[in-house]
Amino acid sequence: MDISGEHHIDVTHEVYKQRLDQDGNSVADMQREHDIHSNKSRVNAVLDGKHEELVPAACGSCYGAEENPGDCCNTCDQVRDAYRKRGWAFMNMENIAQCKDEQFAVKLQEERHEGCRITGTLEVSKVAGNFHFAPGKSYSQIGIQLQEIIILQRTDYNVSHTINHLSFGTMYPGRVNPLDGIERICNDRSGMYQYFVKVVPTSYKYLNGTEVDTNQFSSTQHFRKLEGLQRGLPGVFFFYDLSPIKATFQESSSSFLHFLTGVCAIVGGVFTVAGMLDSTIYTGQKLAQKMQLGKQS
Repeated sequence: MDISGEHHIDVTHEVYKQRLDQDGNSVADMQREHDIHSNKSRVNAVLDGKHEELVPAACGSCYGAEENPGDCCNTCDQVRDAYRKRGWAFMNMENIAQCKDEQFAVKLQEERHEGCRITGTLEVSKVAGNFHFAPGKSYSQIGIQLQEIIILQRTDYNVSHTINHLSFGTMYPGRVNPLDGIERICNDRSGMYQYFVKVVPTSYKYLNGTEVDTNQFSSTQHFRKLEGLQRGLPGVFFFYDLSPIKATFQESSSSFLHFLTGVCAIVGGVFTVAGMLDSTIYTGQKLAQKMQLGKQS
């Protein structure tokens, strides 16, 4: 969502998710997340002539949640989507034939204590906005973006996380990403981790004349514990804003004359320091000799 309140759909992305057990070991292959408010996979399948696979022969019931008479819900996810559009709570999975056939409740219980690893890239507009990682699926209801959390209670969601890498734009020499390697352990039952990111447009020009338009950023963070009737969604949120100032870096090489001047300065400095040390030692020896002569007399 950007600063204007617009929720972007059909975003261009290469985001992949991998399931992890409690010890951080992978329990499934990494899969591409098609469902980021996108229907591209379905459209592409139709264009590729695979729409026969998407049109099942039977018509399952939506249990009163269908938008139009005759709408079909042939999978548990389709029933859930129909419930979300109606704004109904989806809590009676044991009474829904599609979910029982898919053993949906069993799968959710098996994944209850799992984590995940998210990796990939995401294209966003060059305006202030945010992206977040939260449980369940988001959906739009009467123009409002809502979040569905299945089975998990809001106070039972562990938001501990590690940010291995986060950057905006192409990498360039010397850039430091302040959130890389950040690890946060949530000792409370649940909460909201919020990262406020200031993105600075940056231009880097190499010696060969190649110029890269990219970004660097700074970040502050805040944690809010969720308990009782406090409003909020458990998860990890990134709020980014663009700076009106652009930073420019340019590689440059010194001329031979500049190098020669530097060498002469170094040599001159060495001789000066050596002369000062020699004078100090000589003066000290003279004083020591005078003191020794005075004692003998």
